[in-house]
Amino acid sequence: MTPGGTVLIIDDVLENRKLVAAILTQHTDYTIWTAADGMAVSAISPHKLPDLILLDIMMPQTDGYEVARKLQENELTRQIPIIFLTSKADADSKIYGFQQGGVDYITKPFNKDELLARVNAHIRLKNFQDELKFKNKMLADREVHLTHLVEEKTQKIENVTIALVTALEDANLANDGDTGNHIKRVSAYAALLARAYGADTDFVKRIKLFASLHDVGKVGITDAILKKPGLYTTGEFDRIKQHVIIGGDMLNNPALDPMARNIALYHHEKWDGSGYCAGLAGESIPLEARIVALADVYDALSSQRNYKPAFRNQKVETIISEERGKHFDPRIVDIFLEQKDNMHDIKQCYKDDSYGLSEK
Repeated sequence: MTPGGTVLIIDDVLENRKLVAAILTQHTDYTIWTAADGMAVSAISPHKLPDLILLDIMMPQTDGYEVARKLQENELTRQIPIIFLTSKADADSKIYGFQQGGVDYITKPFNKDELLARVNAHIRLKNFQDELKFKNKMLADREVHLTHLVEEKTQKIENVTIALVTALEDANLANDGDTGNHIKRVSAYAALLARAYGADTDFVKRIKLFASLHDVGKVGITDAILKKPGLYTTGEFDRIKQHVIIGGDMLNNPALDPMARNIALYHHEKWDGSGYCAGLAGESIPLEARIVALADVYDALSSQRNYKPAFRNQKVETIISEERGKHFDPRIVDIFLEQKDNMHDIKQCYKDDSYGLSEK
């Protein structure tokens, strides 16, 4: 059984058109269209295209080569296979026909079985190609739909995450002497440093969100210690150190982005391994924690606290530079020094009215 399809026969000789049409009608189920010249291609409807064109070459007004070129130039007809059906049997003519867009070449006088075999083969191939295009379109549409669903689900997760972060921020602020602007500044500093470090957009977005949770574990530290004026005793400082473990435990949930836990748990680690509480060193400290470490210290140094005044910018920069390769990742210190004016601008955007700010 032959595949279904439509064949357009273009030949200026009526007898030739009738002969080919009769063979195809007798031996196949194809729908047959005929035309006496190449002008017929201009009348092809974009909504009803033939599956194959049998095209004579030697025609008085527009030869078959020119017709083939016009079909190739039209995006709608470019994919229609063309079989040249002609008495031109020399190799140059055949090669030229293929160059103009033909897929096959049948020489007149033709053999009926050869004609049927070649037409059937190209119709089948065309049907396979159309089916593949349809399936690809279906897959593409399905992919677009799935992408939309994923984006919608991702947005919901992000909204829940933001709500959770906000709630934890509020709990942290209720139990800590730092201001809400401290949290905003550290997040903005971290995003700036991460971007300058060369982190991708997703990393920058996430660190900006989760940097605000760096001290969330302080909710587990009593007010008597946390809000004590002056310096801590050794025992009190040991207790303060536990806030990173408390924060890490609070955020140790497979449903949460691990970056949140890394920041809370490791932002007091130091490049030389002398930090707390895990004693990590160098690049074993997660990048997000190394970035937040510097952002947090910068804000602490440049802001007034109940135990210290705000330091001027030059002193802050000197302290951080001296800690290059000790407390801080050397590369992040270098980036900080390159971005120090932008860091100061962020500081100015989120002023604490009750705190004295550093000056240049």
